[in-house]
Amino acid sequence: MTYGIIKKKDGSTYVSPIFALKYVGWKSEAIVFDETFKKIKKIKMWDLGFRKINRNIFVLENDFDIIGRGFSGYDWVINDKSLFKALKSNKGVSIEKFPLFKDYCKNICVPKFIEIKNEKDIATLENVAFGFHDSLICEYEERGDSVVIRFDTTWGCYITVTFDGIIDADFNEKVGLILDSEIKKTEDGFSFKVLDGFAGWIDGCDYNAEMGEPYIKCKNIFWQIEIA
Repeated sequence: MTYGIIKKKDGSTYVSPIFALKYVGWKSEAIVFDETFKKIKKIKMWDLGFRKINRNIFVLENDFDIIGRGFSGYDWVINDKSLFKALKSNKGVSIEKFPLFKDYCKNICVPKFIEIKNEKDIATLENVAFGFHDSLICEYEERGDSVVIRFDTTWGCYITVTFDGIIDADFNEKVGLILDSEIKKTEDGFSFKVLDGFAGWIDGCDYNAEMGEPYIKCKNIFWQIEIA
């Protein structure tokens, strides 16, 4: 199931299935339940204010194949013209008018740690973290044969990643501001590499990052999210 965390204007959150997604930059949208699970609504993934950008949706699992710039999702949703016409209202649409949604009115149990198993899982993490672009490392800890890093993504959430079963690593805990990174599936497990970033003084901190491309190779990766 495709689902995510929805952040309301008052800062509170709830978890909803996501029935369709449209990725078009700042104009991206999703079709989800409202917090009562009695209405369906189409919401913007971002609210662009004069001085602040608010992120409304954090996709934690995505089973859709994103194609083009239109909506991707369940066929019975994206092909229902009457639904899209009704969703033009900002008040949402009652599920009584579209009973197929009732099968999804169930509590979703979000695991404490989400395990990466395949390329689609990698894409989900990279999407929710924006490839860790503009991220800062706020905590770094070595626990036996694991490395745990808490990232301030600066995109409305903190993400803690556990790199379990370290195979090889050359990763300075103070890499500075991350501009670009990649996660890859390997024969032995996974690799995480910082491809580009800034060292030196950032936000009053001297990161003293070393030259090169810090990396971690491990057997397993687990992550969890905290909405800021």
